[in-house]
Amino acid sequence: MIKINKRLETLSAFINYGDVVLDIGCDHGLLGIYLTLNKDVKVVSSDINKGPLLKAKENIKKYHLEDKIEIRLGDGLEVMSKDINTLVISGMGGETIIKILKDINNYSNIKKLVLSPNNDFDLTRKEISKLGFKINRESMVKDHSKFYLISEFIIGKEDIDYYFGKLDLNNEIVKDYYNYVYNTNLKIIDKLGDSDNQKKDLLIKENDCIKCKIM
Repeated sequence: MIKINKRLETLSAFINYGDVVLDIGCDHGLLGIYLTLNKDVKVVSSDINKGPLLKAKENIKKYHLEDKIEIRLGDGLEVMSKDINTLVISGMGGETIIKILKDINNYSNIKKLVLSPNNDFDLTRKEISKLGFKINRESMVKDHSKFYLISEFIIGKEDIDYYFGKLDLNNEIVKDYYNYVYNTNLKIIDKLGDSDNQKKDLLIKENDCIKCKIM
């Protein structure tokens, strides 16, 4: 049995039987292996760099899955094929994910996106929603003192609060995350003083929002 971190384990819960997955930026291919062993779904593992793909190939061979997981070298959507209906992107900055998906409307076969940006959560939600996808469900994971958002997007439109998305605000990990943001903002505000009133005002507004929803 392959071991993966909490982020990838939680992400895998958003993949269902019948999904044909393209894992963009697959790194060492662990997610694809886990999904194949535990979900019996078809997975294509891709990366822009040869190094990670070579390691992924070694790992796939280790678990005797060469005939079940396809490896593709390429940049983002350029490795797409018509059989794929689900995209997974994790471990990248929000702006990078947005850039990768800017032409997603050219691929009508894609019905679901499972995204886990490293940052810019609200920006990612907003920009992906502009592409004709809506958030179906979300989860927050804490692993080695870091917080990770996992969002599942499906085709559709819906007006939501992009800052909180569809997270369960009663969940303890979600509360921990927003308390962390709140306290980090306080430290930044204290250091700013009167040197950058515009940024200071934005952080104060953000903290007021967190206080209203979480505290």
